[in-house]
Amino acid sequence: MNRWHPVEARSFMLLAPLPIFLFAILCEYTDFDIWWVSHFYDAGNQVWPFMHHWFFQGILHTGARRFIRLTGLIWLLGFILVSVRPQWRRYRKGLLYVLCGSALGPVIVGTGKQLTHIYSPWDLQMFGSTQPYIRLFDYVPSQAPIGLAFPAGHASSGYCFFSLYFILRHHVPAYRAAGFFFGLFLGLVFGLAQQIRGAHFPSHDLFTLAICWYGALCMYALFYPQEWLRLGDVCRVK
Repeated sequence: MNRWHPVEARSFMLLAPLPIFLFAILCEYTDFDIWWVSHFYDAGNQVWPFMHHWFFQGILHTGARRFIRLTGLIWLLGFILVSVRPQWRRYRKGLLYVLCGSALGPVIVGTGKQLTHIYSPWDLQMFGSTQPYIRLFDYVPSQAPIGLAFPAGHASSGYCFFSLYFILRHHVPAYRAAGFFFGLFLGLVFGLAQQIRGAHFPSHDLFTLAICWYGALCMYALFYPQEWLRLGDVCRVK
């Protein structure tokens, strides 16, 4: 008996992030963003108590950033190693995909930061600083400096591991869900830590999640076009 397996459908993979984009915009325009991060702001003392906290800054920001860099270096060294050993060269394409599929999302996020005027909560007048609150589609005053807070860069270093879902789906399908949830978990943890510190709103991280998914997805279609086309619009499994 066949059953539907929509997560394996090409159309589902392409369309699933769209509601996330819409929800992120709702978070901005319903003021959910402000309501959420205000829980982590001490209005009486006008400070973000966890901005320099040893766990949120030291472990989940600085430490996590070093972990991601180390992981990337190990993966790169692995790619170099399999490239010079003929018996391992069959793994080269997969390693290169993970490098590129993991990098594209953060590159897009980093580029987006240079093009927007969206600020971190800790930069805003409503939280004791100097900048106005500007949402994604708001008018931007001509003298406003670049905000550099949107999309969320640190969360992208977790969500970039969505590439593991695609490479595991290709080589070890039984473990593909583990790859997906690993990237989702890291992205959520890194993103939440930055929200608690006052660096980002939830909408920043939601946009980053969708961008990193599309980054890994686009690279999968580029590296494995035949497999991508074979997914079809809807797939069935036994």
